Amino acid sequence: MPLFYGWVIVAFTFIVQFVTVGLGYYAFSLYLKPLTEALGTERFWISLALMIQSIVIAVLSPLAGKLYTTKPIKPLLFLGLACLGTGLLLLSQVTALWQLYALFGGLVGVGVVFLGTIPCNVMLANWFDKRRGSAMGISQFGLTISATILVPAVTWIVLNYSWQTAFAVSGAAAIIILAPLIQFFAVRSPSEMDQHPDGITPLDSAPNTQDAEVWTFWRAVKNRDIWLITLTIGPCYLSIAAIVITMPSHFTDLGFSAMDAAYAVSLTTLMGAIAKPLMGTLSDHFSKKLVMAAAIGMQALGVLLLVEMTSYSTLLIAGFLFGLGYGGIAPLWAVLLATRFGRGAFAQIMGHNMPMLTPFTMSGLPFATFLFGLYDSYLPAYMSLLGGFAVAAVALFLLKLEAEPVDAVAQA
Repeated sequence: MPLFYGWVIVAFTFIVQFVTVGLGYYAFSLYLKPLTEALGTERFWISLALMIQSIVIAVLSPLAGKLYTTKPIKPLLFLGLACLGTGLLLLSQVTALWQLYALFGGLVGVGVVFLGTIPCNVMLANWFDKRRGSAMGISQFGLTISATILVPAVTWIVLNYSWQTAFAVSGAAAIIILAPLIQFFAVRSPSEMDQHPDGITPLDSAPNTQDAEVWTFWRAVKNRDIWLITLTIGPCYLSIAAIVITMPSHFTDLGFSAMDAAYAVSLTTLMGAIAKPLMGTLSDHFSKKLVMAAAIGMQALGVLLLVEMTSYSTLLIAGFLFGLGYGGIAPLWAVLLATRFGRGAFAQIMGHNMPMLTPFTMSGLPFATFLFGLYDSYLPAYMSLLGGFAVAAVALFLLKLEAEPVDAVAQA
């Protein structure tokens, strides 16, 4: 029996997300303090770079979803790599806030759009049907394990050399690692290799009656279930930015060393990484809503402990639980969308849903740093997140994943 190439796609997207999200998102937490000092400003103004990146991702995601549905995949991936690598290299020369915004928010943001969530999940949704949750969970293990490995690595470069060196090394590494992988391994769909989803022939595959569905952004924003998924996922994403990106600063503010803080982030993201294949696999065998509810609950418990505890060991427990909860959010979001709307509409739906999630993804870090400026502590921001988890739980309860007739979907 020939090798089912879908598992090669899982490995390929694992590495792509490891590099892209690790260097283009998680590592930003390590530059918060150094850039504040170097540019002579406050943390809030530095954090806006991440918000700008979120806006760029929101604006370009519908276009990316359309392009990845209709155009050859490799040129788009190389476009993303060029933007990511060049942006990181140029960030080593930043001397003003506007440069930080243009490069990290703008150029790196374009790179994340065309390398990250959309193309990777599109490939996985095309290659897998019955084992989609497992495939997405394993692939997105790379998304979060990147922080576990790269946060300490980049921290070491910053401490032993400089933040400028860290940016330059990151940009060069992204190009060197990803360019050959894109050239030799990127394949959008099984039909390009005369294969079928899950490696199962069409006679054994369940028909996908929604493959011909066409979605516009305005149709998406009028759909009740897309909004319920948005309100389920959004507060969880807000908490990820507010917690994970501020943890290094919060821990050092409490008196712990920079490396102790990096190890805490590593533990949190390690559990997040483990949760991705775990939650994805569980969603293939149990109620997807129940698995999602468990992820929300663990996030809430982790935040509650983070607020109440001050010793290093108990803070690690908080990070452990929060990581285990937040790790499942990304694969479960993709699974919920694919389950509810079908494989054929997946790229379009995800591209349209990302702008709807942007108010959550872009506001987490600025929200936390703004309240830090008022109270000289991140705890008020952390406490506020608990209300968001309540909203997510209610939206999840109201969501129905049962298949609906195409006509009903079209009228939604």
